[in-house]
Amino acid sequence: MPVRVRRSLLVLLSLALLIGAMAACRNETQNIIRRSIQDFTNVRMYITVYSFDGNVLFEGLVDGKPTRSSARSDDGSAPQSGSYVFWYDERGRYHQTSLPYLVTTYDRGVQP
Repeated sequence: MPVRVRRSLLVLLSLALLIGAMAACRNETQNIIRRSIQDFTNVRMYITVYSFDGNVLFEGLVDGKPTRSSARSDDGSAPQSGSYVFWYDERGRYHQTSLPYLVTTYDRGVQP
């Protein structure tokens, strides 16, 4: 078998093993891995929080990634009241809200 074909098969096998390992992980573990990748690639994220009538209440840089949480019933079905999003800003301050929000990888306040 030519070296190039062997190398391609090795890459495909490695990728399949990685995908299989990710599928076997719990959601929490997958989130940790994704956040590690995001921290490694140094992607900046910005959040905009809106009031229910559409006015902007908060805009800012997120340290890491916003996390969405929701209370679930005992049988794991639909979310109940208590859904919210939380994040840390660039100063390490904790924020939490149940209001509508938008997360982007660019600062919406800066004109291109």
